Amino acid sequence: MNAAAKTPESLKELEISLQNLSHDLQSLTIIQSFAQKIGKTKARQKLFNTNGALVRPPIEYQVFIDKGLISPEEDPFILLQGDIISSDAAYFMGERITGMKFAIASSTCDLVPNRRQYATLLRLQPITVDNPYAKQLLGEMLKFTSTQRMYLPPLPGDRDTVLANAILFDGLVQIRLEDLLMSTRHASLSLVGWRIFGSLVRTIMVRAGESEVKMRTSLQTE
Repeated sequence: MNAAAKTPESLKELEISLQNLSHDLQSLTIIQSFAQKIGKTKARQKLFNTNGALVRPPIEYQVFIDKGLISPEEDPFILLQGDIISSDAAYFMGERITGMKFAIASSTCDLVPNRRQYATLLRLQPITVDNPYAKQLLGEMLKFTSTQRMYLPPLPGDRDTVLANAILFDGLVQIRLEDLLMSTRHASLSLVGWRIFGSLVRTIMVRAGESEVKMRTSLQTE
């Protein structure tokens, strides 16, 4: 907390302190404005497809230890939030999913061995040249006007027919943490990629409508 910020002393003050933090949409608005300023879909795709723009090779714990960038006293990580992985041990709506890539939605601190029993994943959908809606999907994702998907460029190992990948936010996938830690890592998100991912996840999970705020506020006065 900022040193100048006053610690709330009542539930009312706590709510006021949180109203621009817990459900704020400012980060998504900033992303949308940035995308609009870049230009048309082709220009946006070129920028976000730049090497290291949104994704990069998997970030390895030992590399950062060797460089002295993290302390050996910190919990060693095997996976990071946003990592693109593949596993045949994940379940969606009670059914096991095979042959698919996923983005890790759980926070990095919850991916430490024995920290949790389960982790949350999001499905990855390749957008291919033969998809009749490819142009529409690319346009929507690269404007960030829809929170159903997040744009990712083609990943290492993708077929030549893959134009892009979409992280699907409609539906959560579960996996045992011990199984996830044995998954195959394909990529990590870059810093800005991770920021965008976090902004979208937060928007989807805790988005607040103006009418809902009014409704809940009115109940407090009854």
